[in-house]
Amino acid sequence: MNRPAAPRLRTAVLTGATSGIGEATARGLAGRVDHLVLLGPEAAGAVTGVLEGIRAAGAARLTYLTADFTLLDEVVAVAGEVRELGERIDLLVNNAGVPGAARRILTADGFERTLQVNALAPALLTRLLVPVLADGARIVNVGSSAHRLGRFDASDPDLSEGYSPLAAYCRAKLAMVTWSVLLADELGPGATVVALCPGLNATGLSAAMNGPAGAPPSHGGARVLHAATADAPTGSYLEGDRVVDPSPEAADPSNRRSLVALYTARLAPFAARAGAR
Repeated sequence: MNRPAAPRLRTAVLTGATSGIGEATARGLAGRVDHLVLLGPEAAGAVTGVLEGIRAAGAARLTYLTADFTLLDEVVAVAGEVRELGERIDLLVNNAGVPGAARRILTADGFERTLQVNALAPALLTRLLVPVLADGARIVNVGSSAHRLGRFDASDPDLSEGYSPLAAYCRAKLAMVTWSVLLADELGPGATVVALCPGLNATGLSAAMNGPAGAPPSHGGARVLHAATADAPTGSYLEGDRVVDPSPEAADPSNRRSLVALYTARLAPFAARAGAR
C-alpha cells in the first residue's frame, strides 16, 4: 500500500545544510516546502553549486544564511536574520554537527568545540526561534545511537580530563538526545520534538571518525525526512525509523538536571544579548 504524501510545509529551517546528511535532507525538503531556509558555516559564494543542486530538486524558494556554530554570537545573529524573515516556522531541523577533533579544542566562547557545535548552538538557536514557531510546529534533532556510549560528568563538561574524539562526540550526542526530551516537556502540546539517529552514513563527519564506511548520505536524509512527519509522540527518539528508548544516561533525572543547569549557565547570557537587540 502506498503511503500518503507528506503534507506541504510553508517554511522550514535546516542547519548543517551544505554537505552530507544536511544537503541530502535539503534536497528532499525542496519538493515539500514553500520556503526553505538553509544554514551553513560557509559564505554563500563557496556553496553555489550545492545551492543550485538543492534548487533543482524542487520548487521551494531558498534562503541561505551563514553562521559559524563555533561562535555563539553568530548563532544569535542568524536567529535574528531568520526572525526578520517575518514567517512562522513549521519545521526546524537541527542537523549541524562536527566530529570529535583529534585534539581537544576550545571555542572562542571557551567551550569544548564538539559540545558547542553539536549541542549548545542548536539549543540556543531553537530557544531564539521558539517565538516564531507555527502552531503545531515540529523540531527534529539529529542525534546518534553513539549517545549510548556517552557519559555525563557535570564537574567536567568540557572534557579537560580524559578527552578523546569518540568521548567528545558521544557526550555531545547524549546532550542532544537528552535535551530533546527536556524541550518537549517545556514546549508542551503546541509543538512536537523528535530526536533520531540517521544511521551510519558515508559523510565527511563519519569518515573523520570511522573511515570511509556507511550508506550514502541520502539514507540519513531519508531518516531525517521520516522523523519530520512520523506519527510519534513529542519527546520521542527514533532509531531505524522506530520509536525506541534512549540510553539510561539520557533518562537519568540527575543528568537532566545537570544539563539544564549547564545550558542555563552557558546560553542565558547569549539569549539575553539577543533580547537586547
